[in-house]
Amino acid sequence: MEQAKPLNPIADAKLSVGKITDAICVFLLVLMFVSKISLKWTRIVPFRLSFVVYQHGLSPYINFALNFGIFAILFFIWVRTKKLVKLSPLYLFYMYTLMVVLTLQTLFQIALVNVSYSPWMQLGGLLNALVLLTMYGIMIPTMMPLERFIFIVRRTSVILVLLSLLLLPIFFPHFFRGGRFIGVFKHIPHMVSAATFAFIFFIPSVFRIGPYHERKNKFLFPFILFLITIAVLLTATKAAVITILLVFFVATLIYGSKKKTVRLFKFCFISIFTTAVLLFGVPTGEFIYDVATGHKSFGMRPAQDGIESRMEEVTRGIKMFKKSEYFGQGILYKFMGGEGVEMEGYNSFKDPHNLFISAGVIGGWPLLLLSIIGYFMMIMGTIKALVQKDPNRQMLGLFLLSHLPVFVIYHVHLSLGGLGDRMYYLIFGYLAIIWSKSSRFQEDSHL
Repeated sequence: MEQAKPLNPIADAKLSVGKITDAICVFLLVLMFVSKISLKWTRIVPFRLSFVVYQHGLSPYINFALNFGIFAILFFIWVRTKKLVKLSPLYLFYMYTLMVVLTLQTLFQIALVNVSYSPWMQLGGLLNALVLLTMYGIMIPTMMPLERFIFIVRRTSVILVLLSLLLLPIFFPHFFRGGRFIGVFKHIPHMVSAATFAFIFFIPSVFRIGPYHERKNKFLFPFILFLITIAVLLTATKAAVITILLVFFVATLIYGSKKKTVRLFKFCFISIFTTAVLLFGVPTGEFIYDVATGHKSFGMRPAQDGIESRMEEVTRGIKMFKKSEYFGQGILYKFMGGEGVEMEGYNSFKDPHNLFISAGVIGGWPLLLLSIIGYFMMIMGTIKALVQKDPNRQMLGLFLLSHLPVFVIYHVHLSLGGLGDRMYYLIFGYLAIIWSKSSRFQEDSHL
């Protein structure tokens, strides 16, 4: 008769804490997408219901409450875990410096700039940013393996994008806004982000990289990637289309294989691409110029002079920056109006659509200088990741490479409720692991 194995409370505690940590991290990753879903197409969920429902989906207040509540639990586990994956000291120094600068600038704004607005609301905006930077930029990357992170994001984003396409013929009027595809999401930017993320996280599977490399069906994954591409095209977002084209081109080059079929595919792809550039480069360039300047429409989206509108936003942003060059106007400046700071007061016209000017408007010269330094760090992190042998790490570099131009033409990402904001800091955190001496999780971590 076999003897019962002796109980090991320490080992059991490690296992249970590990499962709890994984469940929390998975919930946070899924929440990023779920918080942006709209159920308007069901015709059951109202536009607003107390503080629970807003825009036919999860209210930002509930989203924030969940993030804050989970942050407290995860922070308790994080500080008591003695061995974690090491992040780059340079990255940590930058992140903590960013937090200090945001804190000091907010205090100056409360005392000298936004004196007519509630200091508690401004401190609340600061707290949102600090939780975002800490939980998504530092804690989750040190507690959740990279492979697990990629798996959860890939599955969640792909399912929601494919679901949007599947329901499109049935709920066509609800899935388009201004001639642009929004799917099951509240707004166009959320659909654009989800579809772009799905494309980037899924493309290694097409090259049979990762856990699906032995799957017999060779045509399923290319077909899924094709559907995701259709979703991106339906959003009629020029930056997103350029992003996935860049991702596909670079992925074709970096994901190596000794198989003759894959090498033949790469050779054919590069040959076709080169031929297309030589034969159709000039008319393609003219078409892109006409679309950018508003002479031609893109997809079902009305023609718009993107260059002129962007320059107007940049000019408007410079004027806002000059109003408070040294202290900035605060993290919540886009929500500030005559009646105070409130969710309904969001004004997108205050967005400079430029990373550096946006940083200056939010935190003055200190944050503007930090944004320049951070952008150069992103470039270095991209190069470091792309030369790695691990395809998962290469994918991180591929993600950031494709988003480097996007960062410049958008704004500083400091919203705890934003889908893109949370994803970007997760990517930064996992890239910071590559820079550190420890590149794998310690199996003997304990409380």
